[in-house]
Amino acid sequence: MNRYLYFLIPAVVFFFDRLTKVSIESRFLLYESLPIVPGFFDLTHTRNTGVAFGLFANSSSPWSPYVLTLISGSALVAILIYSLRHPVGNWKLQIGLMLVLGGASGNLYDRINYGYVIDFLDVFYRGYHWPTFNVADSSISIGIGLLLLEVLRKPSVEAKASAASPSP
Repeated sequence: MNRYLYFLIPAVVFFFDRLTKVSIESRFLLYESLPIVPGFFDLTHTRNTGVAFGLFANSSSPWSPYVLTLISGSALVAILIYSLRHPVGNWKLQIGLMLVLGGASGNLYDRINYGYVIDFLDVFYRGYHWPTFNVADSSISIGIGLLLLEVLRKPSVEAKASAASPSP
């Protein structure tokens, strides 16, 4: 597969992330909710000033938005470099990286332009409630899942070395 085809993935993720966030903001007031599957899934317009799933959202530091933006931007650069330094044929790695890149780009766009990330997917069951998330967060989660599968699939260097060396 051509490396440049992989770069369509983050573009598509970014497009759908922006499309859904603009749609939510234009149709829902902040904290307005619409049940989709009653008792399990709602669309709820929220704003996340923290990182993934609301972590650090209650930070009182005036530097938090800048630090989070810097970290996100640095992560994007690291993902690009890592992708370019690894084989195109390793599709799980490349697709995983591109899903993370697309999702991180969508959330970084929000953080730079609004100072928060727009979330709206609200999943819960009885007393259990998952923090509200968005298309970008979903893409990041799926991408990390693919990366974990890739890491778990490959034996470690130590395991290869110990398997190759004779036992005493």
